[in-house]
Amino acid sequence: MKRYFFIIISLILIGGCSHQEKEVGTNELYLIPSGFEGTIIVFYDIPNKPVLEKEGKYSVIRVKFEYLEALEGTEIHQYGIYFTSTQDMNYGTVNNKYYYINENGDRTSINEQCTHVMGNGSFTGEDGKEIKYSTIQITKSQCGEAFYLDGKDDYYTQKEEVKSYWMNYFD
Repeated sequence: MKRYFFIIISLILIGGCSHQEKEVGTNELYLIPSGFEGTIIVFYDIPNKPVLEKEGKYSVIRVKFEYLEALEGTEIHQYGIYFTSTQDMNYGTVNNKYYYINENGDRTSINEQCTHVMGNGSFTGEDGKEIKYSTIQITKSQCGEAFYLDGKDDYYTQKEEVKSYWMNYFD
């Protein structure tokens, strides 16, 4: 009888645990101005900025262009950026969607092989507040497995310059 009791309890525990597990993913929908190539950085928990809108299960990131003086005269002086007061980014399996969007609001899907997820990071401002960010790379001219897996070296340089600029801004 004890054996049946332990089997039943084990099944209940296993079944209960599997129902509680929830797939965690990034679920971000990037709306990127048409034709953009380069680094996109999203800063989280920034006061007086909008919270991320939702479109179904996706958090919408409306990318804007900025220019970095330090990179003037290079092909990477333009980058994409978005600031949100949403406190933290999503973590887990990357389930993002990427679209170019034109001035009329029409969307064109970006092939996954034209994207590279650079990852998440953070730094601490002078006031002691942690600033979190996520970064991706987008290309239209170098799509393929190599870009998807490794990105482009110039865009890593761009990311470091952009991050350095904003670190100084938030201090």
